[in-house]
Amino acid sequence: MQGAASRGSARKAEQAWNQGMVLMRQGDSAGAAAQFTLATQHDPATADAWLGLHVTGTDKKTALDGMLRASAQFGALRSKFQAPLRSTFQIGHYVTFRLENARDLWLAAMSSLLDERRLEEAWKGLSTALLDCDETRFVCTRYAFLKEDWPLVLKFAPGIGDAFLRDEAQLYVGAALFAQGVYHEAMNVLAPLPGKLEAGSRFDAETKYFVGRSLEALGRQEEALKRYQYAFRCAPDLLDVESRAQARPVNAPAPQQAASVAAPAAPAPSASGPAPSADAETGGLSAEERARLLAEAQRSLDAMIGLQPVKRQVLTLLAQLRMSALREAQGLPGGARPRHFVFAGPPGTGKTTVARIIGQVFAGLGLLSSGHVVEAQRVDLVGQHLGSTALKTNGVIDSALNGVLFIDEAYALHNTGISGGDAFGAEALQVLLKRAEDDRDRLVVVLAGYREEMAGLLASNPGLVSRFNTRVDFPSYSAEELVLIARSVLASQGDEPDAGALDVLASLCTAIVDDGRADTVGNARFARELCAKASAQRDLRLFSAHTDSTPTREEMVTVLAWDVVAAHDELMEAYRGGEAE
Repeated sequence: MQGAASRGSARKAEQAWNQGMVLMRQGDSAGAAAQFTLATQHDPATADAWLGLHVTGTDKKTALDGMLRASAQFGALRSKFQAPLRSTFQIGHYVTFRLENARDLWLAAMSSLLDERRLEEAWKGLSTALLDCDETRFVCTRYAFLKEDWPLVLKFAPGIGDAFLRDEAQLYVGAALFAQGVYHEAMNVLAPLPGKLEAGSRFDAETKYFVGRSLEALGRQEEALKRYQYAFRCAPDLLDVESRAQARPVNAPAPQQAASVAAPAAPAPSASGPAPSADAETGGLSAEERARLLAEAQRSLDAMIGLQPVKRQVLTLLAQLRMSALREAQGLPGGARPRHFVFAGPPGTGKTTVARIIGQVFAGLGLLSSGHVVEAQRVDLVGQHLGSTALKTNGVIDSALNGVLFIDEAYALHNTGISGGDAFGAEALQVLLKRAEDDRDRLVVVLAGYREEMAGLLASNPGLVSRFNTRVDFPSYSAEELVLIARSVLASQGDEPDAGALDVLASLCTAIVDDGRADTVGNARFARELCAKASAQRDLRLFSAHTDSTPTREEMVTVLAWDVVAAHDELMEAYRGGEAE
Protein backbone atom coordinates (compact mmCIF):
# COMPACT_ATOMS: atom_id res chain seq x y z
CA MET A 1 0.00 0.00 0.00
CA GLN A 2 2.85 2.35 0.90
CA GLY A 3 4.66 1.48 -2.36
CA ALA A 4 1.52 2.28 -4.35
CA ALA A 5 1.24 5.63 -2.60
CA SER A 6 4.89 6.37 -3.40
CA ARG A 7 4.34 5.48 -7.03
CA GLY A 8 1.28 7.70 -7.06
CA SER A 9 3.25 10.61 -5.63
CA ALA A 10 5.97 10.05 -8.23
CA ARG A 11 3.37 10.11 -11.06
CA LYS A 12 1.86 13.32 -9.71
CA ALA A 13 5.34 14.83 -9.47
CA GLU A 14 6.02 13.85 -13.11
CA GLN A 15 2.75 15.42 -14.24
CA ALA A 16 3.46 18.65 -12.37
CA TRP A 17 7.02 18.72 -13.76
CA ASN A 18 5.79 18.23 -17.34
CA GLN A 19 3.23 20.99 -16.88
CA GLY A 20 5.98 23.23 -15.50
CA MET A 21 8.12 22.52 -18.58
CA VAL A 22 5.21 23.49 -20.86
CA LEU A 23 4.73 26.76 -19.00
CA MET A 24 8.49 27.37 -19.09
CA ARG A 25 8.51 27.05 -22.89
CA GLN A 26 5.60 29.49 -23.03
CA GLY A 27 7.59 32.03 -21.02
CA ASP A 28 5.43 31.79 -17.91
CA SER A 29 8.16 31.54 -15.27
CA ALA A 30 5.82 32.15 -12.33
CA GLY A 31 3.42 29.43 -13.46
CA ALA A 32 6.32 27.07 -14.12
CA ALA A 33 7.74 27.73 -10.64
CA ALA A 34 4.36 26.89 -9.09
CA GLN A 35 4.24 23.55 -10.93
CA PHE A 36 7.85 22.70 -10.06
CA THR A 37 7.10 23.51 -6.40
CA LEU A 38 4.05 21.22 -6.57
CA ALA A 39 6.25 18.47 -8.01
CA THR A 40 8.68 18.71 -5.09
CA GLN A 41 5.78 18.60 -2.65
CA HIS A 42 4.51 15.40 -4.23
CA ASP A 43 8.00 13.87 -4.29
CA PRO A 44 10.98 15.73 -2.75
CA ALA A 45 13.32 13.36 -4.65
CA THR A 46 12.29 14.89 -7.98
CA ALA A 47 15.70 16.43 -8.63
CA ASP A 48 14.75 17.90 -12.00
CA ALA A 49 11.89 19.81 -10.36
CA TRP A 50 14.43 21.41 -8.05
CA LEU A 51 16.46 22.23 -11.18
CA GLY A 52 13.38 23.86 -12.67
CA LEU A 53 12.98 26.03 -9.57
CA HIS A 54 16.64 26.98 -9.88
CA VAL A 55 16.07 28.02 -13.50
CA THR A 56 13.12 30.24 -12.54
CA GLY A 57 15.24 31.91 -9.86
CA THR A 58 13.00 30.77 -7.03
CA ASP A 59 15.18 30.51 -3.90
CA LYS A 60 18.24 29.15 -5.67
CA LYS A 61 19.93 28.07 -2.43
CA THR A 62 16.97 25.89 -1.42
CA ALA A 63 16.73 24.56 -4.97
CA LEU A 64 20.42 23.62 -5.00
CA ASP A 65 20.08 21.86 -1.65
CA GLY A 66 17.12 19.92 -3.04
CA MET A 67 19.12 18.84 -6.11
CA LEU A 68 21.97 17.68 -3.89
CA ARG A 69 19.67 15.65 -1.63
CA ALA A 70 18.12 14.01 -4.70
CA SER A 71 21.32 13.85 -6.76
CA ALA A 72 20.77 10.18 -7.64
CA GLN A 73 17.71 11.24 -9.68
CA PHE A 74 19.35 14.31 -11.24
CA GLY A 75 18.52 14.19 -14.96
CA ALA A 76 16.07 11.27 -14.69
CA LEU A 77 12.95 13.12 -15.89
CA ARG A 78 14.85 15.06 -18.55
CA SER A 79 16.18 11.79 -19.92
CA LYS A 80 12.82 10.01 -19.70
CA PHE A 81 10.92 12.74 -21.53
CA GLN A 82 13.80 13.94 -23.75
CA ALA A 83 13.30 17.45 -22.39
CA PRO A 84 16.43 19.63 -22.17
CA LEU A 85 16.70 21.91 -19.13
CA ARG A 86 19.71 23.70 -17.69
CA SER A 87 20.39 26.49 -15.26
CA THR A 88 23.48 28.51 -14.39
CA PHE A 89 25.37 29.23 -11.17
CA GLN A 90 28.17 31.52 -10.02
CA ILE A 91 31.32 29.43 -10.19
CA GLY A 92 33.35 32.54 -9.32
CA HIS A 93 32.54 36.10 -8.43
CA TYR A 94 32.62 37.20 -12.06
CA VAL A 95 31.96 33.99 -14.00
CA THR A 96 28.80 31.90 -14.35
CA PHE A 97 28.70 28.28 -15.48
CA ARG A 98 26.03 25.90 -16.69
CA LEU A 99 24.17 23.57 -14.33
CA GLU A 100 23.09 20.57 -16.37
CA ASN A 101 24.81 17.30 -15.43
CA ALA A 102 26.14 15.57 -12.32
CA ARG A 103 29.61 17.11 -12.60
CA ASP A 104 28.07 20.58 -12.89
CA LEU A 105 26.02 19.86 -9.77
CA TRP A 106 29.18 18.94 -7.83
CA LEU A 107 30.87 22.15 -8.99
CA ALA A 108 27.82 24.16 -7.93
CA ALA A 109 27.92 22.51 -4.50
CA MET A 110 31.61 23.34 -4.03
CA SER A 111 31.07 26.91 -5.22
CA SER A 112 28.18 27.36 -2.81
CA LEU A 113 30.37 26.24 0.10
CA LEU A 114 33.02 28.75 -0.96
CA ASP A 115 30.40 31.50 -1.23
CA GLU A 116 29.42 30.77 2.37
CA ARG A 117 33.09 30.60 3.49
CA ARG A 118 32.65 26.99 4.60
CA LEU A 119 36.20 26.35 3.48
CA GLU A 120 36.95 23.21 5.48
CA GLU A 121 33.83 21.50 4.14
CA ALA A 122 34.73 22.53 0.61
CA TRP A 123 38.25 21.19 0.96
CA LYS A 124 36.94 17.75 1.93
CA GLY A 125 35.50 17.53 -1.57
CA LEU A 126 38.22 19.38 -3.43
CA SER A 127 41.24 17.68 -1.87
CA THR A 128 40.45 14.39 -3.62
CA ALA A 129 39.24 15.88 -6.91
CA LEU A 130 41.05 15.16 -10.16
CA LEU A 131 42.34 18.34 -11.77
CA ASP A 132 41.12 17.14 -15.14
CA CYS A 133 39.20 20.21 -16.29
CA ASP A 134 39.35 23.98 -16.18
CA GLU A 135 36.37 24.24 -13.86
CA THR A 136 37.84 22.01 -11.14
CA ARG A 137 41.18 23.82 -11.33
CA PHE A 138 39.37 27.13 -11.02
CA VAL A 139 37.30 26.12 -8.00
CA CYS A 140 40.46 24.81 -6.30
CA THR A 141 42.21 28.09 -7.11
CA ARG A 142 39.34 30.05 -5.62
CA TYR A 143 39.43 27.90 -2.49
CA ALA A 144 43.17 28.54 -2.07
CA PHE A 145 42.60 32.26 -2.54
CA LEU A 146 39.86 32.46 0.08
CA LYS A 147 42.04 30.38 2.40
CA GLU A 148 44.87 32.88 1.76
CA ASP A 149 47.15 29.95 0.92
CA TRP A 150 49.18 31.88 -1.65
CA PRO A 151 51.50 29.02 -2.77
CA LEU A 152 48.42 26.86 -3.36
CA VAL A 153 46.90 29.60 -5.54
CA LEU A 154 50.05 29.55 -7.66
CA LYS A 155 49.90 25.75 -7.84
CA PHE A 156 46.27 25.41 -8.96
CA ALA A 157 45.91 28.38 -11.34
CA PRO A 158 48.27 27.38 -14.21
CA GLY A 159 46.74 25.50 -17.11
CA ILE A 160 43.22 26.98 -17.00
CA GLY A 161 42.30 27.31 -20.67
CA ASP A 162 38.78 28.77 -20.55
CA ALA A 163 39.19 32.49 -21.22
CA PHE A 164 36.61 33.64 -18.67
CA LEU A 165 37.84 31.39 -15.88
CA ARG A 166 41.44 32.24 -16.70
CA ASP A 167 40.74 35.97 -16.28
CA GLU A 168 39.38 35.56 -12.76
CA ALA A 169 42.05 33.00 -11.82
CA GLN A 170 44.78 35.39 -12.95
CA LEU A 171 43.26 38.11 -10.76
CA TYR A 172 43.68 35.71 -7.84
CA VAL A 173 47.27 35.00 -8.87
CA GLY A 174 48.08 38.71 -9.13
CA ALA A 175 46.54 39.47 -5.75
CA ALA A 176 48.37 36.49 -4.20
CA LEU A 177 51.70 37.72 -5.56
CA PHE A 178 50.96 41.21 -4.23
CA ALA A 179 50.17 39.77 -0.80
CA GLN A 180 53.61 38.12 -0.81
CA GLY A 181 55.40 41.32 -1.82
CA VAL A 182 56.21 40.05 -5.34
CA TYR A 183 55.13 43.37 -6.85
CA HIS A 184 56.77 43.30 -10.28
CA GLU A 185 55.43 39.84 -11.13
CA ALA A 186 51.99 40.79 -9.78
CA MET A 187 51.90 43.63 -12.31
CA ASN A 188 53.08 41.30 -15.10
CA VAL A 189 50.22 38.90 -14.34
CA LEU A 190 47.57 41.62 -14.05
CA ALA A 191 48.67 43.75 -17.02
CA PRO A 192 46.86 41.73 -19.77
CA LEU A 193 43.55 41.66 -17.86
CA PRO A 194 40.77 41.71 -18.74
CA GLY A 195 41.22 39.29 -21.60
CA LYS A 196 37.67 38.00 -22.03
CA LEU A 197 35.75 39.71 -19.24
CA GLU A 198 34.44 43.17 -19.98
CA ALA A 199 36.72 46.21 -20.04
CA GLY A 200 35.47 48.98 -17.76
CA SER A 201 33.73 46.47 -15.48
CA ARG A 202 34.17 45.94 -11.76
CA PHE A 203 36.57 43.11 -12.60
CA ASP A 204 38.67 45.54 -14.64
CA ALA A 205 38.58 47.98 -11.71
CA GLU A 206 39.89 45.34 -9.30
CA THR A 207 42.78 44.41 -11.57
CA LYS A 208 43.79 48.07 -11.88
CA TYR A 209 43.43 48.50 -8.12
CA PHE A 210 45.99 45.78 -7.41
CA VAL A 211 48.30 47.11 -10.11
CA GLY A 212 48.06 50.45 -8.33
CA ARG A 213 48.82 48.86 -4.96
CA SER A 214 51.92 47.20 -6.45
CA LEU A 215 53.11 50.44 -8.03
CA GLU A 216 52.55 52.27 -4.77
CA ALA A 217 54.55 49.66 -2.86
CA LEU A 218 57.41 50.26 -5.29
CA GLY A 219 57.27 54.02 -4.69
CA ARG A 220 55.78 54.86 -8.10
CA GLN A 221 53.03 57.06 -6.70
CA GLU A 222 51.97 58.93 -9.84
CA GLU A 223 51.54 55.75 -11.87
CA ALA A 224 49.60 54.19 -9.01
CA LEU A 225 47.28 57.21 -8.86
CA LYS A 226 46.35 56.76 -12.53
CA ARG A 227 45.28 53.16 -11.87
CA TYR A 228 43.30 54.15 -8.78
CA GLN A 229 41.44 56.85 -10.69
CA TYR A 230 40.56 54.45 -13.50
CA ALA A 231 39.35 51.89 -10.93
CA PHE A 232 37.30 54.60 -9.20
CA ARG A 233 35.59 55.50 -12.48
CA CYS A 234 34.66 51.85 -13.07
CA ALA A 235 33.69 50.94 -9.48
CA PRO A 236 33.61 53.89 -7.06
CA ASP A 237 32.55 51.65 -4.14
CA LEU A 238 35.48 49.26 -4.52
CA LEU A 239 37.45 48.80 -1.28
CA ASP A 240 39.23 52.08 -0.39
CA VAL A 241 39.70 53.22 -4.00
CA GLU A 242 37.74 56.44 -3.38
CA SER A 243 40.37 57.74 -0.95
CA ARG A 244 43.31 56.42 -2.97
CA ALA A 245 42.02 58.02 -6.17
CA GLN A 246 42.22 61.53 -4.73
CA ALA A 247 45.15 63.50 -6.15
CA ARG A 248 47.79 64.43 -3.56
CA PRO A 249 50.59 66.96 -3.36
CA VAL A 250 53.90 65.75 -4.76
CA ASN A 251 55.46 64.98 -1.38
CA ALA A 252 52.40 63.47 0.27
CA PRO A 253 52.38 59.75 -0.58
CA ALA A 254 49.20 57.75 -0.49
CA PRO A 255 48.46 56.04 2.82
CA GLN A 256 49.84 52.51 2.94
CA GLN A 257 47.53 49.84 4.24
CA ALA A 258 47.49 46.11 3.94
CA ALA A 259 45.98 44.53 0.86
CA SER A 260 42.38 43.41 1.20
CA VAL A 261 43.23 40.62 -1.19
CA ALA A 262 40.14 38.58 -0.43
CA ALA A 263 37.94 41.28 -1.97
CA PRO A 264 37.77 39.92 -5.54
CA ALA A 265 36.25 36.65 -4.39
CA ALA A 266 33.66 38.11 -2.06
CA PRO A 267 33.14 41.86 -1.98
CA ALA A 268 30.92 41.94 1.07
CA PRO A 269 29.19 45.26 1.73
CA SER A 270 31.61 46.06 4.55
CA ALA A 271 34.59 45.48 2.25
CA SER A 272 33.31 47.49 -0.66
CA GLY A 273 31.97 50.48 1.24
CA PRO A 274 33.72 53.78 1.90
CA ALA A 275 37.22 53.75 3.36
CA PRO A 276 37.44 53.98 7.16
CA SER A 277 37.50 57.45 8.60
CA ALA A 278 40.93 58.90 9.25
CA ASP A 279 42.41 59.08 12.71
CA ALA A 280 43.72 62.62 13.04
CA GLU A 281 46.09 61.73 15.85
CA THR A 282 48.05 59.29 13.65
CA GLY A 283 48.33 61.32 10.49
CA GLY A 284 45.45 59.90 8.49
CA LEU A 285 45.42 56.15 9.23
CA SER A 286 42.45 54.72 11.10
CA ALA A 287 42.83 52.14 13.85
CA GLU A 288 41.56 49.51 11.43
CA GLU A 289 44.13 50.48 8.81
CA ARG A 290 46.93 50.41 11.36
CA ALA A 291 45.89 46.95 12.52
CA ARG A 292 45.89 45.71 8.93
CA LEU A 293 49.37 47.14 8.37
CA LEU A 294 50.74 45.34 11.40
CA ALA A 295 49.10 42.11 10.29
CA GLU A 296 50.56 42.47 6.80
CA ALA A 297 54.01 43.17 8.25
CA GLN A 298 53.78 39.99 10.31
CA ARG A 299 52.65 37.94 7.28
CA SER A 300 55.46 39.33 5.13
CA LEU A 301 58.02 38.55 7.82
CA ASP A 302 56.69 35.02 8.29
CA ALA A 303 56.75 34.41 4.53
CA MET A 304 60.46 35.18 4.25
CA ILE A 305 62.60 32.06 3.96
CA GLY A 306 65.38 31.69 6.54
CA LEU A 307 66.76 34.87 8.15
CA GLN A 308 65.82 33.76 11.67
CA PRO A 309 68.19 36.25 13.39
CA VAL A 310 66.71 39.07 11.32
CA LYS A 311 63.17 38.02 12.16
CA ARG A 312 63.99 37.97 15.87
CA GLN A 313 65.43 41.49 15.67
CA VAL A 314 62.38 42.82 13.84
CA LEU A 315 60.05 41.23 16.40
CA THR A 316 62.18 42.73 19.18
CA LEU A 317 61.86 46.13 17.50
CA LEU A 318 58.10 45.72 17.27
CA ALA A 319 57.95 44.84 20.97
CA GLN A 320 60.13 47.86 21.88
CA LEU A 321 58.00 50.28 19.91
CA ARG A 322 54.71 48.87 21.15
CA MET A 323 55.78 48.86 24.81
CA SER A 324 57.14 52.39 24.49
CA ALA A 325 53.75 53.56 23.22
CA LEU A 326 51.93 51.70 26.03
CA ARG A 327 54.25 53.21 28.66
CA GLU A 328 53.60 56.71 27.35
CA ALA A 329 49.86 56.05 27.40
CA GLN A 330 50.20 55.23 31.12
CA GLY A 331 52.16 58.42 31.79
CA LEU A 332 55.48 56.59 32.09
CA PRO A 333 58.70 57.55 30.30
CA GLY A 334 58.58 55.93 26.88
CA GLY A 335 62.30 55.30 26.60
CA ALA A 336 64.46 55.70 23.53
CA ARG A 337 62.89 54.41 20.34
CA PRO A 338 65.06 53.07 17.52
CA ARG A 339 64.57 55.46 14.60
CA HIS A 340 67.38 54.88 12.13
CA PHE A 341 69.00 51.60 11.15
CA VAL A 342 72.04 49.98 9.60
CA PHE A 343 71.29 46.86 7.54
CA ALA A 344 74.58 45.01 7.07
CA GLY A 345 74.94 41.99 4.84
CA PRO A 346 75.58 40.70 1.34
CA PRO A 347 73.25 41.32 -1.61
CA GLY A 348 70.11 39.29 -2.09
CA THR A 349 69.39 38.65 1.58
CA GLY A 350 66.13 40.57 1.95
CA LYS A 351 67.31 43.98 3.17
CA THR A 352 64.88 45.94 0.98
CA THR A 353 61.98 43.67 1.93
CA VAL A 354 62.71 44.12 5.64
CA ALA A 355 62.86 47.90 5.12
CA ARG A 356 59.29 47.73 3.77
CA ILE A 357 58.25 45.68 6.79
CA ILE A 358 59.84 48.30 9.09
CA GLY A 359 57.79 50.97 7.33
CA GLN A 360 54.60 48.98 7.88
CA VAL A 361 55.45 48.48 11.56
CA PHE A 362 56.08 52.19 12.18
CA ALA A 363 52.91 53.16 10.31
CA GLY A 364 50.91 50.41 12.01
CA LEU A 365 51.95 51.74 15.42
CA GLY A 366 51.05 55.30 14.42
CA LEU A 367 54.69 56.50 14.42
CA LEU A 368 54.60 57.33 10.70
CA SER A 369 51.57 58.44 8.72
CA SER A 370 52.48 56.48 5.59
CA GLY A 371 55.31 54.00 5.96
CA HIS A 372 56.15 54.03 2.24
CA VAL A 373 59.73 53.25 1.20
CA VAL A 374 61.90 55.45 -1.03
CA GLU A 375 65.01 53.68 -2.36
CA ALA A 376 68.14 55.67 -3.17
CA GLN A 377 71.83 55.26 -3.95
CA ARG A 378 74.78 57.65 -4.19
CA VAL A 379 73.79 58.77 -7.70
CA ASP A 380 70.39 59.92 -6.39
CA LEU A 381 71.94 62.05 -3.62
CA VAL A 382 75.15 63.49 -5.03
CA GLY A 383 75.27 66.39 -7.51
CA GLN A 384 77.88 67.50 -10.00
CA HIS A 385 79.12 70.50 -8.05
CA LEU A 386 79.17 71.71 -4.46
CA GLY A 387 75.75 73.02 -3.47
CA SER A 388 73.80 70.85 -5.89
CA THR A 389 74.31 67.82 -3.64
CA ALA A 390 72.38 69.45 -0.80
CA LEU A 391 69.47 70.17 -3.14
CA LYS A 392 69.38 66.60 -4.46
CA THR A 393 69.70 65.01 -1.03
CA ASN A 394 67.02 67.25 0.49
CA GLY A 395 64.71 66.47 -2.42
CA VAL A 396 65.04 62.72 -1.89
CA ILE A 397 64.54 63.11 1.86
CA ASP A 398 61.43 65.23 1.29
CA SER A 399 59.94 62.45 -0.84
CA ALA A 400 60.53 59.98 2.01
CA LEU A 401 58.95 62.06 4.79
CA ASN A 402 56.34 60.09 6.75
CA GLY A 403 58.03 56.93 5.48
CA VAL A 404 61.35 55.14 5.14
CA LEU A 405 64.43 56.28 3.20
CA PHE A 406 66.42 53.19 2.19
CA ILE A 407 69.95 54.02 0.98
CA ASP A 408 71.58 50.98 -0.63
CA GLU A 409 75.36 50.75 -0.85
CA ALA A 410 75.46 53.67 1.58
CA TYR A 411 79.22 53.23 2.03
CA ALA A 412 79.61 54.75 -1.45
CA LEU A 413 78.96 58.13 0.20
CA HIS A 414 82.40 57.81 1.82
CA ASN A 415 84.68 57.13 -1.13
CA THR A 416 88.26 56.84 0.12
CA GLY A 417 89.61 56.44 -3.39
CA ILE A 418 89.06 60.07 -4.39
CA SER A 419 92.14 62.28 -4.25
CA GLY A 420 91.66 65.08 -1.74
CA GLY A 421 88.63 63.40 -0.17
CA ASP A 422 85.03 62.84 -1.23
CA ALA A 423 83.56 66.33 -0.81
CA PHE A 424 80.28 65.48 -2.56
CA GLY A 425 79.68 62.35 -0.48
CA ALA A 426 80.57 64.21 2.71
CA GLU A 427 78.06 66.94 1.84
CA ALA A 428 75.32 64.36 1.29
CA LEU A 429 76.12 62.71 4.63
CA GLN A 430 75.99 66.04 6.48
CA VAL A 431 72.57 66.85 5.02
CA LEU A 432 71.39 63.34 5.83
CA LEU A 433 72.57 63.54 9.44
CA LYS A 434 70.89 66.90 10.00
CA ARG A 435 67.58 65.84 8.45
CA ALA A 436 67.64 62.50 10.28
CA GLU A 437 67.75 64.47 13.53
CA ASP A 438 65.45 67.35 12.58
CA ASP A 439 62.77 65.09 11.05
CA ARG A 440 63.19 62.15 13.41
CA ASP A 441 59.48 62.11 14.23
CA ARG A 442 58.45 61.58 10.61
CA LEU A 443 61.38 59.88 8.95
CA VAL A 444 63.14 56.52 9.28
CA VAL A 445 66.48 56.15 7.50
CA VAL A 446 68.06 52.79 6.68
CA LEU A 447 71.70 52.61 5.55
CA ALA A 448 72.42 49.30 3.82
CA GLY A 449 75.45 47.52 2.41
CA TYR A 450 78.20 44.95 2.94
CA ARG A 451 79.28 44.42 6.57
CA GLU A 452 82.91 45.54 6.30
CA GLU A 453 82.13 48.53 4.10
CA MET A 454 79.33 49.66 6.42
CA ALA A 455 81.68 49.37 9.41
CA GLY A 456 84.13 51.62 7.58
CA LEU A 457 81.40 54.16 6.84
CA LEU A 458 80.30 54.32 10.48
CA ALA A 459 83.89 54.65 11.66
CA SER A 460 84.41 57.62 9.34
CA ASN A 461 81.80 59.82 11.02
CA PRO A 462 80.94 59.80 14.76
CA GLY A 463 77.59 61.41 13.99
CA LEU A 464 76.53 58.32 12.08
CA VAL A 465 77.29 56.03 15.01
CA SER A 466 75.17 58.08 17.42
CA ARG A 467 72.16 58.35 15.12
CA PHE A 468 72.32 54.93 13.44
CA ASN A 469 72.75 52.83 16.56
CA THR A 470 70.47 49.92 15.64
CA ARG A 471 72.22 47.40 13.43
CA VAL A 472 70.56 44.41 11.77
CA ASP A 473 72.91 41.76 10.40
CA PHE A 474 71.65 39.78 7.41
CA PRO A 475 73.25 36.33 7.09
CA SER A 476 73.93 34.60 3.80
CA TYR A 477 71.45 31.88 2.84
CA SER A 478 72.20 28.20 3.36
CA ALA A 479 72.01 25.76 0.46
CA GLU A 480 68.71 24.39 1.75
CA GLU A 481 67.24 27.89 1.95
CA LEU A 482 68.37 28.71 -1.59
CA VAL A 483 66.57 25.57 -2.83
CA LEU A 484 63.40 26.63 -0.99
CA ILE A 485 63.64 30.09 -2.56
CA ALA A 486 64.11 28.54 -6.00
CA ARG A 487 61.05 26.33 -5.55
CA SER A 488 59.03 29.35 -4.43
CA VAL A 489 60.15 31.33 -7.48
CA LEU A 490 59.24 28.48 -9.84
CA ALA A 491 55.84 28.12 -8.19
CA SER A 492 55.19 31.85 -8.64
CA GLN A 493 55.82 31.36 -12.37
CA GLY A 494 53.46 28.39 -12.51
CA ASP A 495 56.37 25.95 -12.95
CA GLU A 496 57.31 22.78 -11.08
CA PRO A 497 60.74 21.07 -11.02
CA ASP A 498 60.78 17.31 -11.44
CA ALA A 499 62.79 15.08 -9.09
CA GLY A 500 65.91 15.30 -11.24
CA ALA A 501 65.74 19.08 -11.38
CA LEU A 502 65.38 19.24 -7.59
CA ASP A 503 68.48 17.08 -7.18
CA VAL A 504 70.46 19.34 -9.52
CA LEU A 505 69.20 22.46 -7.72
CA ALA A 506 70.30 21.04 -4.38
CA SER A 507 73.71 20.06 -5.79
CA LEU A 508 74.33 23.46 -7.39
CA CYS A 509 73.22 25.44 -4.35
CA THR A 510 75.39 23.29 -2.10
CA ALA A 511 78.39 23.89 -4.34
CA ILE A 512 77.75 27.65 -4.41
CA VAL A 513 77.58 27.83 -0.62
CA ASP A 514 80.47 25.44 0.07
CA ASP A 515 82.73 27.35 -2.35
CA GLY A 516 81.92 30.64 -0.62
CA ARG A 517 80.34 32.09 -3.76
CA ALA A 518 76.82 32.71 -2.45
CA ASP A 519 77.54 36.36 -1.65
CA THR A 520 79.30 36.90 -4.97
CA VAL A 521 76.36 35.63 -7.02
CA GLY A 522 73.78 37.45 -4.90
CA ASN A 523 72.19 34.77 -2.69
CA ALA A 524 68.43 34.89 -3.40
CA ARG A 525 69.08 36.83 -6.60
CA PHE A 526 71.09 33.82 -7.84
CA ALA A 527 68.12 31.54 -7.12
CA ARG A 528 65.71 33.87 -8.94
CA GLU A 529 67.94 34.28 -11.99
CA LEU A 530 68.66 30.55 -12.14
CA CYS A 531 64.92 29.77 -12.14
CA ALA A 532 64.17 32.37 -14.81
CA LYS A 533 66.89 30.98 -17.07
CA ALA A 534 65.85 27.36 -16.38
CA SER A 535 62.29 28.18 -17.49
CA ALA A 536 63.69 29.85 -20.60
CA GLN A 537 65.81 26.76 -21.35
CA ARG A 538 62.71 24.59 -20.93
CA ASP A 539 60.82 26.76 -23.40
CA LEU A 540 63.68 26.55 -25.89
CA ARG A 541 63.81 22.77 -25.53
CA LEU A 542 60.07 22.40 -26.14
CA PHE A 543 60.13 24.86 -29.04
CA SER A 544 62.82 22.81 -30.74
CA ALA A 545 61.14 19.47 -30.04
CA HIS A 546 57.60 20.45 -31.06
CA THR A 547 57.99 22.25 -34.37
CA ASP A 548 54.88 20.50 -35.75
CA SER A 549 53.02 19.74 -32.53
CA THR A 550 51.91 21.24 -29.24
CA PRO A 551 53.53 20.25 -25.92
CA THR A 552 51.30 18.89 -23.19
CA ARG A 553 50.37 21.09 -20.25
CA GLU A 554 52.61 19.01 -18.00
CA GLU A 555 55.56 19.51 -20.34
CA MET A 556 54.95 23.26 -20.42
CA VAL A 557 55.12 23.63 -16.63
CA THR A 558 57.82 21.05 -15.80
CA VAL A 559 61.46 22.05 -15.42
CA LEU A 560 63.91 19.19 -16.00
CA ALA A 561 67.43 18.61 -14.70
CA TRP A 562 68.91 19.49 -18.11
CA ASP A 563 67.15 22.87 -18.02
CA VAL A 564 68.70 23.72 -14.66
CA VAL A 565 72.18 22.61 -15.74
CA ALA A 566 72.01 24.69 -18.93
CA ALA A 567 70.69 27.70 -16.99
CA HIS A 568 73.51 27.40 -14.46
CA ASP A 569 76.16 27.24 -17.19
CA GLU A 570 74.72 30.35 -18.84
CA LEU A 571 74.52 32.21 -15.53
CA MET A 572 78.07 31.32 -14.49
CA GLU A 573 79.40 32.38 -17.88
CA ALA A 574 77.72 35.75 -17.40
CA TYR A 575 79.31 36.16 -13.97
CA ARG A 576 82.72 35.18 -15.28
CA GLY A 577 82.34 37.69 -18.09
CA GLY A 578 81.37 40.44 -15.66
CA GLU A 579 77.92 40.78 -17.23
CA ALA A 580 75.84 39.91 -14.20
CA GLU A 581 75.04 42.60 -11.71
